Amino acid sequence: MTVSIVVGGQYGSEGKGKVVALLASRQSSPWLIRCGGPNSGHTVTIDGKQVILRQVPSCATPEKATFCIAAGCVVDEELLIGELDLLGIDSAQIIVDPRAALVTDEDREVERRQLGGIGSTLSGTGAAAVRRIWRRGDVALVKDSKALRNRCRVETVAPLIHHVIDGGGNVIVEGTQGFGLSLLHGPDYPFVTSRDTTAAGFAMEVGLSPRQIAKIVMAIRTFPIRVGGQSGPLSEEISWEEVASSSSAPQTIPEYTSVTKRLRRVGRFDLQAVKIACDYNRPTSLAVMGLDRIDHANLGVTEPARFSTKARKFLEDLEITTGVPVEFAGTGFGTFDAVHLPSHAFKIELSHA
Repeated sequence: MTVSIVVGGQYGSEGKGKVVALLASRQSSPWLIRCGGPNSGHTVTIDGKQVILRQVPSCATPEKATFCIAAGCVVDEELLIGELDLLGIDSAQIIVDPRAALVTDEDREVERRQLGGIGSTLSGTGAAAVRRIWRRGDVALVKDSKALRNRCRVETVAPLIHHVIDGGGNVIVEGTQGFGLSLLHGPDYPFVTSRDTTAAGFAMEVGLSPRQIAKIVMAIRTFPIRVGGQSGPLSEEISWEEVASSSSAPQTIPEYTSVTKRLRRVGRFDLQAVKIACDYNRPTSLAVMGLDRIDHANLGVTEPARFSTKARKFLEDLEITTGVPVEFAGTGFGTFDAVHLPSHAFKIELSHA
């Protein structure tokens, strides 16, 4: 039995969806649980194509998995149904908690009026969460959606997950955004999101006890990003041209947010911020994305022995400073552009390199 939580250690877009897909690919029939809402997305490679998902948990082989939407989620019913149809997910494979809140047009309009000055996706996720907190009688929940009842299993998720865990099954919880955006613990309020984004917060959204969690994987980027616009401070902000130059890449490849298509802001790696995220989340391992951004020679590398000296030093220094082993190292944008490093194997590899 393995219960894993995947959490972001910076400001989102660290590659959590990629990590979930990689973990799921190593299991025969995983249960995948999505937290958060449609205000953030992830990209996953399915049958050789890049697919952007905002509601369905990440998985490169959807036919193998059981998908769950947690009670703490906010759901855009039209978006969710569209993703299920896109991936060909059968109604028996998708379980949506009846207590999850539904986004309405009113929620989206409220955010357009009130959050225009903050780098928000304006998806209505935060406004729907606020209505739920106010315990208003007009709050729409998944149990009230005829469309979702016709397309999904609408059933309380937590007891099902407890049963899977007790039976020795594998569960992966996909967190949303990153630690730096936590409503409770993010350092740059009000430039935060509408929920807590720690591993403990995600366990709470699902209905898991901390005692059930065996593994916490914290995803980080070699060059952290924030969404474009007024999205808050970013230490040592640089340009995408500078990223390309420092890695000796042949061309500049800027990044855009998967939901709003805004140009992302980018900054140099902030080790102190990662250490703070480790203190709050206590990860059992790290997933480091963007070794190719450190040194273009790492693009597409599939074996640790082929990492450049610059990449090896980065990973070794990171492990020594945080005390947390690196489990995955990303070497490109594709889901499987990554190297799996079992616990302590990376240091052994380094010592013989």
